[in-house]
Amino acid sequence: MPYYWAMRTFSFTRVGVLLSVPMLILSLSIPNQAIADDQRQGQSQGQSQNNDRADSQQNNSFKNDQPNFSNNRELTLESGMEPVIIQPSRQDGGALVQPGKAALYVGTADSTAINYNLGAPVMASAQKIYEVWYGSWNTNLTAPLGPKAYQTFTNNFLSGMVSSGYWGINNAYYQAAKLAPTTKNPVSNPVFQQQVVLPANTSKYGSTLSQSSIYNIAKNTFFPAGTADKDGIYLVLTSSEIKVSGFGTQFCGWHSYNSASNAKYSFVGDPATTSGCLAQSTGPNLAGADSMLSVLAHELEETVTDPQLNAWYSANGKENGDKCAWTWGTTYSSGGGFANMKIGGTDYLIQQNFTLTSNSSNTSTQQSWSGSCAIKIK
Repeated sequence: MPYYWAMRTFSFTRVGVLLSVPMLILSLSIPNQAIADDQRQGQSQGQSQNNDRADSQQNNSFKNDQPNFSNNRELTLESGMEPVIIQPSRQDGGALVQPGKAALYVGTADSTAINYNLGAPVMASAQKIYEVWYGSWNTNLTAPLGPKAYQTFTNNFLSGMVSSGYWGINNAYYQAAKLAPTTKNPVSNPVFQQQVVLPANTSKYGSTLSQSSIYNIAKNTFFPAGTADKDGIYLVLTSSEIKVSGFGTQFCGWHSYNSASNAKYSFVGDPATTSGCLAQSTGPNLAGADSMLSVLAHELEETVTDPQLNAWYSANGKENGDKCAWTWGTTYSSGGGFANMKIGGTDYLIQQNFTLTSNSSNTSTQQSWSGSCAIKIK
């Protein structure tokens, strides 16, 4: 059965001041609605998405326009499902990862301009983060960091990343209407909402997951009636023994958007035994936890700036996180490996993000920005 914990809530102001103290609420019940039929849902999903898209275009100031999927920036993992935007795995396939050695893999930053499509939405209201820890994770969600206990480590970072300056890079991204392109509504800050541990042996989805399984795990756990929190980001975080086709060879994580439910959802796996997604085999904390957290940060920053896959991305298709994937900026030694930031006394190794520096050109439909990769707002 799933173990439900809610954080009500640690919230952030725009300058990252902690407003309230978390309160943990534990329930061991499982909702009956969570037993959904994947096949029936898949058959009805296509028509529902079309209807929802039409309603959205009529009723929203920032429309769910058909994303531009002509530039191969997306990956279709499963027939009948919406495309996903991936974080690619290491180009060397993890060949440089050697047990007990701190060989840090470093990618190449993309310095081309990033474009905003006027009228496309960002997440301008406080985002609510919902986590499903799927697999053999420790059900004690306040346990210290361990091989199957990443939750406290992960959420401590999420609670501190705003005040650290890391999240401020995302606050520079915005949405604007075509008829008022100078009126900009920026990306807001996150609020941790709820986390659930869902053991694979109590779930009908088992230990091998498809994309539709990942969507339905999020749906059945948090919005079984079919309508997601419009400000929600739903993360399915799998333990190392869970199999997801393509993980570690094609991608380390991905995010997507389901227009029928308005769900922004993401997959990130534990790469503890998957070298293609390990930044280093000896890290400041645990190599798997460190690398998983960096990918999670990547997916969050892309979800808030490109929630419907049609807002911010470069001409080559890369979103802000993609442009800086596997780059770290200035690093220092920690725990036998490397780190690049300290929050609350803990060292972390988190990939850089693309910082907007100057508005380079504009058209009636698009605004282009130059920038560079950085670990925090300057």
